Amino acid sequence: MKATRVLFPLALAGLAQWFFGNLYEEVVLAPNGLVNSYAQLECWHGYFVVTNPIYYYVPFTQLAVGIVWYLYFTQKNPATRKLLLRASVYGLLALALTAVIVTQLNLKLFFGNLHLVKDQLYQLSVIWLIANGIRLVLVGATLGYTFKSYLLARDQKD
Repeated sequence: MKATRVLFPLALAGLAQWFFGNLYEEVVLAPNGLVNSYAQLECWHGYFVVTNPIYYYVPFTQLAVGIVWYLYFTQKNPATRKLLLRASVYGLLALALTAVIVTQLNLKLFFGNLHLVKDQLYQLSVIWLIANGIRLVLVGATLGYTFKSYLLARDQKD
């Protein structure tokens, strides 16, 4: 199926972008918020004036998971469908966790009035790192199962 040959790489690219973007944040950016949290997050607010990390993730991550779901429903091979179902479930969980991270943490830490949550910044930063670590596992599982299903589908006769 021609659409499958296009959609699998598109989904894989979006999932890889999501995974490695969150990995970079986990290892490089967010740990800075654990030391002198208020000052570090003020710098974050001052740095992102023209651009915003949201532009990196939206709508690509959501579309990637949507494509995985679409692929699940359009594949005929039971083994491919089983892998895509796993990928779809992990992707849905990753999107749900992302919604919680964005609404409960990001809006306070990265986009809100820091003075209102000044006494909570360290704890919120720790929770963000833990939640993002869990999200990395979920997105990594989505990416892995999607890649396995891609390899299986690629090797099948049309």
